[in-house]
Amino acid sequence: RLGMLYALRYETAMQNAIPAVKEAMRRGGVPPNNIALIDAVLKYAGAKVRGPGLYGSNQSSLSKMTKSFMTSVQGVSNVYSQHSPLLMDTIESAVKGKLRGEDYPMVSKLGSGIAVDNLPLPQEILIFMVGGMTYEEATKVSEFNEANAGRVRVILGGSTVHNSTSFLEELKLI
Repeated sequence: RLGMLYALRYETAMQNAIPAVKEAMRRGGVPPNNIALIDAVLKYAGAKVRGPGLYGSNQSSLSKMTKSFMTSVQGVSNVYSQHSPLLMDTIESAVKGKLRGEDYPMVSKLGSGIAVDNLPLPQEILIFMVGGMTYEEATKVSEFNEANAGRVRVILGGSTVHNSTSFLEELKLI
């Protein structure tokens, strides 16, 4: 799993060590079908196919520094609780009316194909994750709904709810 995360994060870096990671996994006794998951995850979610923003590639340096600073000063005692799924950034942008229509098509009572800039701010957002969502995403959406009760509601659905094991099993089918 660590090898896949490394590959996703550094696949576009000039000096990435993905082949060395695979070789270290092989020497460490990792079965070949699990090493092949690195290529499968890059095919499924690599830089060529994923949406914008996963690793902050569409943010300015100032925006990245501000977000990093704000996250670090919130007094979070558990480093794992600092992570927020990309879905939450997307929801926050939708609530503020800042989603790009080219990346996030929308349908409203007025019809589809309308410029996002001309739409009123949403009161209800329906998200369906084809391929599945995670428990973390569902929890964060629930927390968002509690914090924004009466203002905006997010309805999250998906074809399945994944944990890491079920997700890797689906990757093996690619």
